[in-house]
Amino acid sequence: MLSYQDMTEKQQQLFDEVKHASQQLDLCKQQIGNAEAKAIAEAIKVNTTMTELDLSGNLIADVGARAIAEAVRANCTLTVVDLTENRIGDAGARAIAETLKVNKTLIDLDLNDNQIGAAGAQAIADGLKVNKTLIELSLAKNPIGDDGAQAIADALKVNTTLTELYLWENQITCTGAQALAEVLKANTTLTELDMGSNQIGDAGARAIAEALKVNETLTELDLNENFLTTDGIATFRQTGNAICDVDLDDQRAPSNVELAQIFARTSAAITRATTLEAENQKVRFELAAKDQELQQLRSDLAAKDLELKSALDRIDVLERNQPGVGSAANFEGPIPRVSLATLVTATNNFAADALLGEGAFGRVYGASLPGPRVAIKKLSAESKQGSAEFKSELHSLAKFRHPNVVAILSYAEDGDERCLVYEFMPNGSVRDRLNRKNDTPALTWSQRHRIAADVARGMHYIQGAFSDKPLFHFDLMTDNVLLDAHFNAKVSDFGLFRAQHLDEKSYIFTQLVQGAVPQLVQGAAPYMCPEFLVEGRMTNKTAVYAFGMILLELLTAEKPSTKLKSKARKAVTNQAIAGMLDSTLRPTEAERQDMSEMGSLALDCLDEAADERPFFGSILTLLDS
Repeated sequence: MLSYQDMTEKQQQLFDEVKHASQQLDLCKQQIGNAEAKAIAEAIKVNTTMTELDLSGNLIADVGARAIAEAVRANCTLTVVDLTENRIGDAGARAIAETLKVNKTLIDLDLNDNQIGAAGAQAIADGLKVNKTLIELSLAKNPIGDDGAQAIADALKVNTTLTELYLWENQITCTGAQALAEVLKANTTLTELDMGSNQIGDAGARAIAEALKVNETLTELDLNENFLTTDGIATFRQTGNAICDVDLDDQRAPSNVELAQIFARTSAAITRATTLEAENQKVRFELAAKDQELQQLRSDLAAKDLELKSALDRIDVLERNQPGVGSAANFEGPIPRVSLATLVTATNNFAADALLGEGAFGRVYGASLPGPRVAIKKLSAESKQGSAEFKSELHSLAKFRHPNVVAILSYAEDGDERCLVYEFMPNGSVRDRLNRKNDTPALTWSQRHRIAADVARGMHYIQGAFSDKPLFHFDLMTDNVLLDAHFNAKVSDFGLFRAQHLDEKSYIFTQLVQGAVPQLVQGAAPYMCPEFLVEGRMTNKTAVYAFGMILLELLTAEKPSTKLKSKARKAVTNQAIAGMLDSTLRPTEAERQDMSEMGSLALDCLDEAADERPFFGSILTLLDS
């Protein structure tokens, strides 16, 4: 607080003048800066008769604006404040916005030409959402741009007192005009809107004209000195209403300065988009989850799934009708070999901070080789094979590629040390996402449904990739289903596929001790079908059983278990599947039906009898429909 004794002579003179002012006080162009504004603020706090204060054309910056704002907050008589042609900036605008939230007498606020940008406009808009008295607001000659216009438009959706709004020379383009046009359709208080001397073209004007068809309160609209063409003006006049007096005079072409501003905004938008791409993983999770919840995007994703299915069907036809064309033989090229030293360097000698995860068959490390980021699996001693057998397996695995199968990019071998290099999957495993590892957002239902379809599509390909040799996946589980940057699911650990003679030398055979239960990867037992656990027998329905357990995990987020299967069977029988769903899901009625159908499909896949389980082709048809 500034005491009278500490004031300079000029400050004391201004204090006395303001303290004793009655009705209107004009302090226009008095070379008033921040110091003098502080003295004026102290006088405003004690004045009880002044109603209008003109401080335009001075040198008041953010510090002085904060002092004035604090004083107006306490004053009970001021109705008009004019701060035109000062330098309050965004910081000063924020202070005034806070006053708007609590002041109950101010009806007219003029902030023209004050170096207020989009951030300051956003603050004023937040104040407008709460304020119940302001009738007239001017933000003219401030570079608030489209972001500021959007913020003001959002405020007008809830403000019920503002009748006059002045936004001329604000660098508003069609984007900002369209936002304001949208709110005009429902606003019933605004009578005068000035958007002259902006950068609004025909598209923005058309949006405003459409709004005027339904708006019944706006009587004055100024769009002079914008970028409307002759056709744009004609269209506007044909579309508008008779109630509103519209000024469309003196339309112009963009000046060099305005072209530079438009270019700068475009460049800034591109920069922001590039920056978003490089943001941290948690932000990417949040954006992806929110995007998935948009109805339009869900439709687009469904359409893409149908397109992919159609493309796969066409490939199947080509493979059947033209042997060798588009078939697995086209991928005969060997998997490239890299030196083990290259992988040691890339992982800093397989350092702990590069470790992504660990399974029964080795540890997986993240690394950056020339090109995109990769995942490197260092095979454990338990998974070691002879060199000839290892290379023969790689030769077989090189024969197939699919969008829903994680690709092996290269390998390294040095003595007994062996590594496989895979494409990197930034969103980790489905099990990690269901557990919400690292506080990541929960998967949406559309994401879960898509994951199910992706896994079915990948397995359908795996089992039919070689028509003469059945191919199996021994460890299909949510830990081995990985998600790319767009939450597309891919089946991984296909180095553990069990194939019956891809060629005479290349297959992996699991020896079973007669009468003993096979040794399983930790956590794999709930995914294993009865015929494998009892007899060690694998069929093309073995992975279908595991897929059924994955469906239950997607529905409930629970870990796999025989108890989960029993609970699901009881819930489906009693038509009470909703009681088992993951609590993070907030399904629509249509999604509830979808979930119920997926629960029934899961139990079909988990049938004790292999012959009663559906094929992956049938599963895929159900999920895609």
